[in-house]
Amino acid sequence: MNVHKDISYLQMCYALAEKAFGWTSPNPYVGAVIVKNGVIIGHGYHERPGKAHAEAVALAKAGSRANKATAYINLEPCVHWGRTPPCIDKIISAQLKRIVVSSIDPNPLVNGKGIEMMKQAGIQVSLGLLEEKNKRINEAYIKYIQYEIPFITLKTALSLDGKTATKTYASKWISSSQTRKYMHLIRGEHDAIMVGINTILKDDPRLTVRHPAWAGKTITRVILDSNLRIPLQSKVLKTLSKGEVVIFTLKTSPLEKKDALQKKGVKVIPIVPKNNKIDIKKALAWLGKNQISSVLVEGGAELHTHMLESKTADKMIISVSPKLIGGKGAPCFYQGKGAETIKKSLKLKKMNTFKIGDDIIIQGYL
Repeated sequence: MNVHKDISYLQMCYALAEKAFGWTSPNPYVGAVIVKNGVIIGHGYHERPGKAHAEAVALAKAGSRANKATAYINLEPCVHWGRTPPCIDKIISAQLKRIVVSSIDPNPLVNGKGIEMMKQAGIQVSLGLLEEKNKRINEAYIKYIQYEIPFITLKTALSLDGKTATKTYASKWISSSQTRKYMHLIRGEHDAIMVGINTILKDDPRLTVRHPAWAGKTITRVILDSNLRIPLQSKVLKTLSKGEVVIFTLKTSPLEKKDALQKKGVKVIPIVPKNNKIDIKKALAWLGKNQISSVLVEGGAELHTHMLESKTADKMIISVSPKLIGGKGAPCFYQGKGAETIKKSLKLKKMNTFKIGDDIIIQGYL
């Protein structure tokens, strides 16, 4: 065994898996490479739900040459029937000599069973190489499969002094056009976009995926609207062909407005209140049950603050532009009660930063 070669082939698996970003939900991102005598004889990745899994694609390309070969895969092969047959049967039938797997599948239907079956079949199994990389690219899948709720990413654009808009609530545009294009690219990697009703009332956004990399991609638009104040002529309601619209509201919201929205094809979901507001955890549970595994929360400040205070957010993507807005009345990203001491303040972990033009992009985990 050569660890450096193993890493190189696994990196190819990840490069293949990343081709499916934004398309496989609620399934994981998986790539596979099959090697024999130093030559790649098969490779593949899982493209869409219902299509062949990465291992099946790679084995089909390898054919009979897979006998005594080594397979590389970033996630443990499945052992159960879903929309496709279990991959473990194909792997065992191919009589592979060795398989290198980054990580066990946390799905209770799998969760080590595939590893054990391969060992029992006489296949040498190496487990754990580049495991952290698998946890990163499959972060949404891992949370969704373990807790049945979506992975939540908060996204915002800030000025250098932490403002999200001016004192008159003007926010177009804090970030540059290049940064906005990048954020549209990020938007397409998610199953859903979430905003509060104030964002709809102030900006009237479409909340669609418009980056050229996502041709044909639809995305669920989620709106928190306690009293159904959304105007029936809102742009988001005119773009239902670009993705369904789900509005979470309180049970006390007007029935006539609810009926009017439902006639347009909108899903209106009444939620039992918590402190006279929509219970965000119940809303997320509903999304999870409806196979939404990742949500990009785009605003506004009240919703972002609620997510942070309720500890329901997992990740943040912040663009900081070299502009000073000022003004005590200008809104900031994180409001609420605030920390009493610096020690009690929230801190991002596993951060990485980069620049797009003059803007600084900060990504980190909560």
